[in-house]
Parts: sequence; C-alpha cells; structure tokens
Amino acid sequence: MTQLIPLLSEEQLASLRSAAEAKVYRVCRDTLSGRRTVVFSLPWVRVSPHGTPRDGETDFIVFDETRGILVIEVKGGGVRIDVGTGTWQSIDGKRRTHSIKDPFRQAVGQKYALQGYLSESSKFSSLSLRPTLGHAVLFPDLDDVTPLLSADRRREFIGTRADVESLMGWIDRTFDFWASGSPVGLGAAGMKVIADLFCTPREVRPLLCHELIEHDREHIRLTEDQARVLRALGRRTRVVVSGGAGTGKTLLAVEKARELSGRGLNTLLVCYNRPLADHLRTCLEERPTLHAMSFHQLCDRFVRAANQRSGLDLLRDAQDANPGTSKFDVHFPHALAMATEIIPERFDAIIVDEAQDFGEEYWFPIELLLRDPKDSTLFIFYDHNQSVYRRVSTFPIQDEPFLLTRNCRNTRYIHDAAYAYYAGVETEPPPLEGAPVEVIDAPSRGSQVKKLYSHLVSLIDVERVPARSIVVLVPSRDHLAFYELLRDRPLPRPARWAFEEPATNGAVRVDTASRFKGLESPVVYLWGTDEFDAGRDRELLYATLSRAKSRLFLVGGQQTRAILSR
Repeated sequence: MTQLIPLLSEEQLASLRSAAEAKVYRVCRDTLSGRRTVVFSLPWVRVSPHGTPRDGETDFIVFDETRGILVIEVKGGGVRIDVGTGTWQSIDGKRRTHSIKDPFRQAVGQKYALQGYLSESSKFSSLSLRPTLGHAVLFPDLDDVTPLLSADRRREFIGTRADVESLMGWIDRTFDFWASGSPVGLGAAGMKVIADLFCTPREVRPLLCHELIEHDREHIRLTEDQARVLRALGRRTRVVVSGGAGTGKTLLAVEKARELSGRGLNTLLVCYNRPLADHLRTCLEERPTLHAMSFHQLCDRFVRAANQRSGLDLLRDAQDANPGTSKFDVHFPHALAMATEIIPERFDAIIVDEAQDFGEEYWFPIELLLRDPKDSTLFIFYDHNQSVYRRVSTFPIQDEPFLLTRNCRNTRYIHDAAYAYYAGVETEPPPLEGAPVEVIDAPSRGSQVKKLYSHLVSLIDVERVPARSIVVLVPSRDHLAFYELLRDRPLPRPARWAFEEPATNGAVRVDTASRFKGLESPVVYLWGTDEFDAGRDRELLYATLSRAKSRLFLVGGQQTRAILSR
C-alpha cells in the first residue's frame, strides 16, 4: 500500500500555487500501489562546498521498498530554453513567460541533498544500504518533450502528460533506467527508517523545569494583583477575608503581617497546621516585632513561660477543670487563657491564617492576647469550603468577609480537578491552562511505587525539575507503610527523600495530605488515591488537589480515575 505524506484535502490542493503539482498529487493518491511512500513538497537546506547554505524544496520523492529512491521535479505549463545562456522560462496559459530555474539541475541538486541527509542519519547509515537513487522531471501539461532532449536531459527520466496518466509504469521505467534494469530497493528495514525520518510526528517542547519557572512568574503576578484587596482595606483593624483554594490567602496574610510589623507593631501570624507554621517562618525575615507559629506552639510558649513564672501547671489545671474533653481542642486553649493572666506580653496585631480550622475555644485566648481589645488589629483569613481538622461556626468578627474570587495558584486543569469538590462562592479559574492531571495506575502499592519512582526520577534527571519542587503526599491512614516503600529507593544525587520535613534544597518532600494542608508545591504526586472516599473526604481532596501549582499526578489503583470524574 502506498503512503502519501502529507495527506492533503481537496481544499488544500485547490490552494496550491502549482496546479501541476496538485494534479500529480491526485494521481499519486488515486493510482499508486505497492510498498511505497511518496513525500510531497519536502523543504531542505543544502550547504555548498564553499560553506554557503542554500534552501530548496523537492516536489515529490518516491521511496520504494523494492526499487529505491526517485526524486521528481514537476513543471507545469510550457517551457523555453535559451541554449546560449542556459536560462529557462516557463510559459503560462496566456503565453506569458516567467524566469525559472533549470528543473533538471534542481532535480539533481535535490537528489544529492537527500543523499547527504540520509548519510548523516545514523539509523539509515547503520543499515549499510545502497538503494537505487535517481531523479526525474515531470511535465504534466506537455505531450512532446523532444525539443528538450540533450546529453543530460534523456527521455528515460522525463515525464509527459501521457506518463502522468500511467504514473506507476513511468516510475517503474525510470527506476529501471537508473539501475540498468536491476533496481535495488530499500527493503523493509529501510522503509521503517524512512517512515521514522519523514512520516513520524515530531514534538519538541521546553523542559518541564523551565515551564515551572514561567508558571511561577505568572502566579506571582496574579497574586500581586490580588494584593490590591489589602490596599483597598486601608487602615481597617478588624477584617475577615474569605477565598477558595489558590486565591492567595496565605500570601496575603504574610504580606499583611510584614506590613504591620514594618510599622513597628508587635505582630503575631498564627495558623493551625504546624508544617504551615514552619513554612511561614521561613517566608518572614527575622524581626523582633514579627512572630509566626501554630496555635498550639503559641499555647505551649505562653503556658511554659507562665509555669516557670508562677510554678503552676496550667495545662493540668485546664484538664482538671474540663475532664473528658480534648487536650488540643479544650485544654490547651484554656491553659493559654489562664497564662495571659500571668504573662504580660501582648500583640498589637494578630493575623490568623486557615481560620476555618480553629475551634470555638481558640478565639477567647486569641482576643485576650490583643493589647487593646477594641483598637488592636485582628485579620482572619479562611476558606469556607474546607475544615479538614474541625468545623467552626463563628468568628469574633461579625462583619461580612471580603471575598477573593480568583484562583492565582493553580493551572486551569488542577483548578477544575480541585474545585469539583468545592461548594461556595464561584471562584474564577486561573488563566494558565497548564497540562492535564495525569493518572499513574497499577493494581498494588508495590507496583504503584515502581511507576511513581520511575516517573519522579525522570522529572529530576530528564526534565531537570529541582527536587525541592516535588512533593509526594499520602493518606494519613497507614502513612508509615507508604513511607517505607519509598525510603530505600535512591534518588539521583544529590537529591534525597525528606519525610515530614520542611522543604529544603535537594530534597523531595514526602508527607501526609493532612499535614501538607495550607502549603503548596510546583509538582505534587498524590499517592494512595484508593484510600480516599469522594464523599467522606470531600474537603480533604479539595484541599490536597489544590496544593499542586503546575503539575498534578494521581497514583493508585483502578479507582484513581474516579477522582477526576466527579
């Protein structure tokens, strides 16, 4: 079966500048058979012996498994040759003349340009083939080419209107001429190489590491646009800001904390999640007026200081006063409230991030820590769609929240995956389309970790993605078993695994989905997707999927794709 490259529609053929080439193309398409590949309109660049590059184009090349290679130049209309000067002219239907190149010299030049290209191909040269290689010129509008014949323009490789009408026979006769009756073909192996060189789609794309850099620049620009919300609030001291995942709440909380501290105010930036608190501290320059910690770190700091000063065990007192209740949800907040009676330190401003995870008992001691209960600054940032750790009903600020309605962290594909689990005020998707969420599936954890590991190593080795830009997240349930499957698999040096550690250069972080809440990473692998239930874990899936800024990979069994089909 003959393969024609490229496949052109009738509309495309009608738009070709050369009606003669379109005519020959149709004949090739409709009549040729056998194990042949015909390439139409192949551009090339040829370097002269003097090093000067010259570009050109071959009208048709016939690659034949049993006969070899034939380069065909097509010239429509009539032609005129000035033998004295060697110049050529074409004659159109209105008897107008146009200067053209010598089609025979063109065919010869194209033949040797092709020969040079093939010799430079390691795949082709390794076959040690010596196929028949010929050239020909086809005049599909002429019936008699006798006036053109000369020592270097032989009838055996010149085609006419009649030859076009029986094109297969003319091609075979031309091959016979160049091979003295014994053509040498390309063979099956040669045709496979030809298919690879001329017929295979080519894709060249930037390395993923560069794509991540460009995405990060766009994320920064979008978040800076979002920061206008803070400027619009002026010097207001009691504010609630609400937004979905990726709307820049944490970045705005950090920026507000910097601003207040820069004005000389003793400022506290507090959140629920310990890993997020560790990250916030790395984002903030050290200042005596700026403090970042988790709520329970705050409790521990004040309770310890109060115990040392008073000799009392405030946490035990809180436990005795509230028997049978939660240590973290009740005892710590009560102990902190009692500590404020002993420790005089107060804050001029408190910024609360991820406030949806704060319990009702947290807010009373938070307010006690403000220097002035009425005039000191309190900013609360929250996502009303997620409460991974608990459900909160009220905040100490009753004003309507300022809404952030644009996702400036994720790509559109990641946004769509995460926001399938979102319920609330509509959030505008990001302008960056990005790449589709990829599924890496295998039947067992053992086979899954092999695929995940191979894929991740390729990102580091081939795509040159920095290890610090990659995070592997697993379910909290049975998380140590997931860790052990990764622990002994070596990463390309100097990269290493970092289990439940803050992000550092050269480390691929491995953590649970719950612990990573509030954080983000350019590349996220969510492994153990079969452990998640779309109904029970709706909020956790929403929070976790949105952690990925640019690339998201879901790793699990046969239920993995169901996460994307919600």
